[in-house]
Amino acid sequence: MKEFIVNKTNENQRLDKYLKRIMPSASNAFLYKMLRKKNIELNSKRALGKEILKNGDSIKVFLSDETFLKMSQTDKCSFDDGYLDIYKKVKGVEVIFEHSDFFVCYKPEGLLSQKDDKNGYSLNEWCIGYLLSTHFIDEKSLSEFKPSVLNRLDRNTRGLVICSKTLKGSQRLSSMIAKRDIKKYYLTSVNGDCNLSGIYKAYLSKDEKKNVSHIYDDIESIPEDAKYSPITTGIEKLSYKDGISELEIDLITGKSHQIRAHLAHLGYPIVGDVKYDKNAKDSGKKFQDLKAYKIVFPELDENDEWYSLSKKIIKC
Repeated sequence: MKEFIVNKTNENQRLDKYLKRIMPSASNAFLYKMLRKKNIELNSKRALGKEILKNGDSIKVFLSDETFLKMSQTDKCSFDDGYLDIYKKVKGVEVIFEHSDFFVCYKPEGLLSQKDDKNGYSLNEWCIGYLLSTHFIDEKSLSEFKPSVLNRLDRNTRGLVICSKTLKGSQRLSSMIAKRDIKKYYLTSVNGDCNLSGIYKAYLSKDEKKNVSHIYDDIESIPEDAKYSPITTGIEKLSYKDGISELEIDLITGKSHQIRAHLAHLGYPIVGDVKYDKNAKDSGKKFQDLKAYKIVFPELDENDEWYSLSKKIIKC
């Protein structure tokens, strides 16, 4: 018999989802059969699999060691992925704000938010390494829930990224981001005396092969075979000096390369953005001048367990 105690990192999920995490090679049919036969119990009682787990719940699995080992084997997540080594190796990342369910960190230019190669690394691995280094998670909890970054920045964009610490935090923040309850603001510099001010709408189509986004002012101008999404970008001019305008961008919708492509389409490419400005190679800039500098949480009810985050502003 093996016993698992639910903790804050993996509570608030269905029992069947939890079982699938600790026994990823087991089929759903096998798991539900074991539940019906009481070979798997929740708090020493028969369970259906749809129960929502709470901190402190006990899950007992009555399987032979050989069977459990077979069902728990997976190639998806290994503790030998070098998370602690990556945490020590990567420089320039800084934790800006920490909550019991998540943290916000600063990502420097040149670092991927999520790796694009199985042999590579990214901020995502750094975040797991950070949580291992602080002993918030360990090998066992990592096999049950894998923390991850929740909002992505382009490799060469710097700024704030939210990373989950618990499943509950991941679920709630993902929902808040999807519903646009969390506001994200950027600072950037563009070429020219920018005369833009207000909310700008358009349509974005991503060329996945070339990794470039195209902007269209109306649906009629979009190629028939192109997939597209409506976008909305808020723009406020902060200052102008020596041919460069400083802008604050309200990322109302968050599509791939939205800010970079939209500003270039409007006639004000970001300084140093070689992908969207043909003259950027002459600027001497190594990266585009774009920084995710502010996150604003929505107003929350006073009875909400996250009430301390109501209208919270996190800046870097």
